[in-house]
Amino acid sequence: MKCIICGSQDIQEKNVDEEIRFGNDIVMVNIDTLICGSCGERYYSRSTLKLLEEFEDKLKHDNLKLDVIGSVLRASNDLSKMATA
Repeated sequence: MKCIICGSQDIQEKNVDEEIRFGNDIVMVNIDTLICGSCGERYYSRSTLKLLEEFEDKLKHDNLKLDVIGSVLRASNDLSKMATA
């Protein structure tokens, strides 16, 4: 297999965390997928895509137990207005 982005043949199956956006949150889902070792392009099989789609559907409609692993905070003020004189 050859990478469609960079042309490298360094494509290997790796275990990665895939991000699924859920409202203002990001849910990390651990999957195995093919990844280009040169540019990082990911290649998903049909079965992996189907699993991700099913998980996303369950996330929207079922009350899945999710582990909180951190948080992201947003500054409420405009930093450009805080420049010193």
